[in-house]
Amino acid sequence: MKKKLLSVLTLATVVAAAWAARAARAQSADDPLDPIRVAGDTHRLAFENAFVRVLDVHLPPGKVEPRHRHPHGMSVYFTDWEAKVTPDGGATEVHHRQAGTFAWNEAVVHTVQNAGPTEGHILRIELKY
Repeated sequence: MKKKLLSVLTLATVVAAAWAARAARAQSADDPLDPIRVAGDTHRLAFENAFVRVLDVHLPPGKVEPRHRHPHGMSVYFTDWEAKVTPDGGATEVHHRQAGTFAWNEAVVHTVQNAGPTEGHILRIELKY
């Protein structure tokens, strides 16, 4: 009985470790397109655990962020601002972001420009699975 329990616990530990490793690969500082690495002046790590990474983003008027990657997740908008977004392989679009709203975002590689007169303040919640 003890042997069987030990085998089950060992298997559970291996599965948990594999899942954690997969989650950690979702976005890492080793990624050359990680927004903290390429746009560290606008993206700050606010929180991170095995499930999510939360970025506090402040985008001044006129600022263009370099090309960077986000896994799927949500954005929460704290200010009204105009986002000029150019995804890899897609057309540039301008989106009005309204304070107090949020949006689901699929994984994307893009550049973003603040095309309006007010700072964009966003909380970006990136899922790791």
